[in-house]
This record gives sequence, structure tokens and C-alpha cells, in this order.
Amino acid sequence: MASLSKEAGRDSWKLSWYEGAKRKAIRLGGMPKKTAGQFLVKFEELLGVRRGGGSMPQALGEWAKGLDAELRKKLEGLGLLECKRRLTLGGLCDEYKASRTNVAPATTVRDRQVCALLIERFGADRLIESITVRDAEEWVRWLAAEGNKRDSERQTLQGNTVRRRTGTARQIFATAIRWELLKGNPFDGLATTVRENRERQEFVTWQNILKVIKVAPTLEWKALIAFVRLVGPRVPSELVGLTWADVDLVSKRIVIKSPKTKHHGGEHAVRSCPIFPELVPYLEKLSESVGPGVMVPLSSPVFPVACGSTVNLRTAFSRLIVLAGLSVWPKLFVNLRSSRETELLAVYPVADVCRWFGHSPAVAARFYAQSRGEVADRAANESTLKVDEKADNDDDLAGTKMGTISDETGTKTGSITGDQESSIEHHECLDTQGKHGRLMARDVKKGSHDGTLQWTILDSNQRPPRCQRGALTN
Repeated sequence: MASLSKEAGRDSWKLSWYEGAKRKAIRLGGMPKKTAGQFLVKFEELLGVRRGGGSMPQALGEWAKGLDAELRKKLEGLGLLECKRRLTLGGLCDEYKASRTNVAPATTVRDRQVCALLIERFGADRLIESITVRDAEEWVRWLAAEGNKRDSERQTLQGNTVRRRTGTARQIFATAIRWELLKGNPFDGLATTVRENRERQEFVTWQNILKVIKVAPTLEWKALIAFVRLVGPRVPSELVGLTWADVDLVSKRIVIKSPKTKHHGGEHAVRSCPIFPELVPYLEKLSESVGPGVMVPLSSPVFPVACGSTVNLRTAFSRLIVLAGLSVWPKLFVNLRSSRETELLAVYPVADVCRWFGHSPAVAARFYAQSRGEVADRAANESTLKVDEKADNDDDLAGTKMGTISDETGTKTGSITGDQESSIEHHECLDTQGKHGRLMARDVKKGSHDGTLQWTILDSNQRPPRCQRGALTN
């Protein structure tokens, strides 16, 4: 049997027990007496499981998971608990990437980038349980200031990029929790939600794109630029999987496969879009030069330049924009997608446009639809309300559901003569049959307002004000 004793001169507990003729003991450290007693009970259960060779009860296993790391290590040393597997950050990243077999190629690239940034900051040999919440917060600050590895001209990252990568880091450590390697996630509570950034939105006109198309070197590049601006695909993922079998120039439909949303299935994986009249000449010329189904199989990519690794689409497209005498817009391909969706939303139903682009109306409104200055100018110069030309705009018309109020009111109270008018010294509450509740004649004196009663709506309360109740009952 095990027993507890308080250590002399210390506010801590010691647990002792006998194994055969040998007495053993472990220090529990500082804790309340009640907690130490609970530990003693669980410890005796562990001794019984080891001696009896049975399986550990689930409740006892859950208790062991919540133990302090130092106490658990002592119990592991005694052989009472199975040694907990401890992973380094490098080992966790390797196992995490190996487990992600059914994700899109772009997601694989993102996972690899975030793992590299974690290892760069913390080191591959660091134990994952040693990474604290403070470490995670410092990593986010470092990422915003020095995490840009693609652009040689600046080291900082945009806020949305930092949030996305923080979300991936949190997902990596959440996987370690699911594998029972960690108890808490140091990245919990950090900002990971992507926000709209109006400052980086820019409407790219079709006229400017025609200038870029004019300086494009090949028919493929001309068709690619027109396709991206007029159809608005995700670049490069939805260009890579586009084949000539997906293009139907007869029915003017094109099938777009989306690796990003493939896991949602249905329309999220494959969607059908119209081939707009402005795009038809470019695709026809490219088709005539390639000869799909005759010179090349229909499974051939429509834009091979987007599939190869020898050409960087961003760099090549940016050079063409500069060559056309234009300034490179903030988000190279996303601004084209956003511009096209903004145009189409002004003409076609939102449900149809969102199906063509492969996202929900909420996403379209938050991230893609742009506010255009010319639309505001048109709204400021066009009438937005229908005016009834037969309506009389004289001052005698009240313009409400109560109808016309003139010198001869024709209400239940009858006509108000000049002698009666001079005697009105208080507010007289009148019942009406309209929806506006009670009306009040406000201190109409003889000769004022040409004898016209002006009515004001008080509120929907059918009870008169307290100061007027006496006057109404008289």
C-alpha cells in the first residue's frame, strides 16, 4: 500500500510505497492535501494494473493525459505509464505533410511554406510541447515583418497573408493534439480570418487589357489574357487543368475544374461557364493554330504555358503590362477576376454569376464586387423614383394616407367656425380611422394660417397624454 507524507520544511508531498522489501518514493511537489489524496488513489490503481497485467480503464487513461509533464515523466520512469511520444517540430512538419495526400497542389505548397517558416524561426530540433503561446505571438509578428520570401524588394507580408499562414500553423498543431502529442494549441486565439482589403482592389478595364493583348507575343498569350479577364478563373490552378475537351465553341460553354474547392463536390468541383462573345475570336484563332482533335489530342491543355515550370506567369504578365505602358495593379490576377465579376453582377442575376465563378454570393459581395465611381456618377444624374405627374403639389395636400386637410375638414367633429376657432386654447385630441393613431390640433388661433388646421402625428399610443385627459372628459 502507498502512503502520503508531507516533506519536512517544505510545502510539498511525498508518496511512498513498497515493492517487495524495497521502499520507494517520489516527490509530488506542492499541491492541496485533497489533490494529493486523489493522486494516491490513482497511483494505487496504476500499481494494480501493472501487477495484474490488465488493461488500463478509460477513466484512468484520461486522468493520466491531464497530468503535469514532470509527474507523468516520473510515472513513465517507474513503468506505470507508457512513455509518451515526443516529437520535434521538424518531425511534426514531416509527418503532417506526409498525411496530406488528398489536398490540392496549391495547398501542398502552402503547407510546405508554413513548415519552412516555423522551422526557420524555432528550429527543427525543438520539442513541440516547448512552444508556448508567447512564442506563437512572436512568430506572427516576425512573419509580418520578415516573412516575405518571394519578393526581393520587400520583406513584409500583407495582413491577409499573415492570417492565412497563421491559420495553417494552427492547423498543424491541432493535428498534433488530435494525435495526442499535445494538450494545447499555442496558436489558438490568434487572428486567422481573411478580411477584405478595399485598398488593393482595382477595376481593370477591358480597354486596358486590349492594350496588353496587343503587345502579347503569341496567340496563346493573347487568348490566355482575354480568358483570364473575361471568364475570371483562379490562376494558375484552374488554367492548369483546362483542356480542349472542356471547350465547346459550338454551344459556347466551357467546363472549369477547380482543385481549390474540389473537396466540396458538385458545382464546387466542376462548373460550367458561358464563352462570352468577346472571347470567341481569341479561342477560335488559337484552336485553328493548334488543331485540337486533329493535330493534338483533345486532352491537351488549352494553355501549355500555364502548365510548364519554365515560365513564371506573374513575372511574364507583369512585363507585358509594363510593355503596354500601364502600371501593374496590386493583385495581378485577382483584380481581373474581381473586375469581370463586378461587370457581370450589374447585368445578370447574382445566383448565375456566382455559379460561373464558383463561390457564394456572400463571398462575391465581400471580396470581389467593387464599387465603381462611374456608377455613382450615373446615380447622381438619373432619377431613381417614379413621379406621378397628376399629383397636386400644393401646400394644402398633406401627402399622407390621411388625405387632404383643408379649411373645411369634414371630419367627425364637423366644421370649425370662426367663433369656435378662437376658443381653442388647449390641444384637442381627435380620433382618426387611419393607421397613424391620434392627431392633435396645435394651438390654432383666429386668423393664423388662413384658418387651416395643421395636423401633427404624435405616436401610435391610443391613450391621450395625462395633461389632456381632463379636457377630453369634460
